[in-house]
Amino acid sequence: MVERTITEQVLREAPEIEALKLGLIRSAKGLADVPIPLPQQQVAGFSGLQTLAQQAALQQGGIGGYKPLLATGAGALGTGLATLGQAPPSIAAAQQAAAGTGQLFAPTDLSAYTNPFQQQVIDTTLAEINRQGELARNQLAAQGVGAGAFGGNRFGGQGVELDRNLADSRARALAQLNAQNYTQALGTAQTAFENQQNRQQQQSQLLGGIAGLYGNLGTQQAGIGGQQLGAAQLQQTTGIKDIAGFQQLGQEQQRQQQTELDALRSNQQRQLYEPYSRLSFLSDIYKGAPSTQTVLGSQVAPSAQTPSAFQQVAGFGTGLLGTAAAAKQVGGLFG
Repeated sequence: MVERTITEQVLREAPEIEALKLGLIRSAKGLADVPIPLPQQQVAGFSGLQTLAQQAALQQGGIGGYKPLLATGAGALGTGLATLGQAPPSIAAAQQAAAGTGQLFAPTDLSAYTNPFQQQVIDTTLAEINRQGELARNQLAAQGVGAGAFGGNRFGGQGVELDRNLADSRARALAQLNAQNYTQALGTAQTAFENQQNRQQQQSQLLGGIAGLYGNLGTQQAGIGGQQLGAAQLQQTTGIKDIAGFQQLGQEQQRQQQTELDALRSNQQRQLYEPYSRLSFLSDIYKGAPSTQTVLGSQVAPSAQTPSAFQQVAGFGTGLLGTAAAAKQVGGLFG
């Protein structure tokens, strides 16, 4: 029978190190079997200032808040331009009225200015002259009777002279009355003409003043319209700046809230993963732990012999006892 030499060499770590590593594996397996309820990621909502900015954008003075003032300004500007448009007709009328005041007084019909009682005055005057002539004629006749020469040539000549004087008196009175009536009518007509010219000049001045008022009023209305347009732009600009300020401050608040939510979630995750960090820490240490080589047996036998069942159980039990003793020493790490 040929003899064979069998050398069996088993390399293993110290029982204490094996026990620690086994404990680490069991702890890791236990942690891995339990699901981790991860914290939900949260998003910070709009801050109060951001909500206020959104509300202000929809209120009067915010986005589009300039439109009422813009419409009012445009209306005032249009009214001003319309009022300015009324000034040229008044100016033209004033010029036309002023042009008529340079006419000369040259009446062609004074009938409207003559004395309506002129004929009665003439009749009364002529009747008085005739009466006075009749009295003179009677007196002349009485003188002729007293002298005894009634119907004589002397008194006949005096009668003719009296008639001629009466006719002359009537003619002079008629001419004088007509002249007075003409002069009076001419003066009245001239006065009326001058008054009419003065009124026309005053009308021209009045129309010119009205044109100036239209111009000033139109300018003022147009200026008010421009001011309202500027106010609309200023209101819009100011409103947008306020909204932008609210928005900027609100974004800072929102960022702060998001930072706090992220920090809270990160802290919760670190708390959840804290056991895993400890396992990793121990694993890194165990990786650097020194190993020992132990020769369990070396023999020379004629042939390989299979260990009996008792030997196998005894050897396995001895290993478990060593492992158990080592685990007992570190049992408090992952209990």
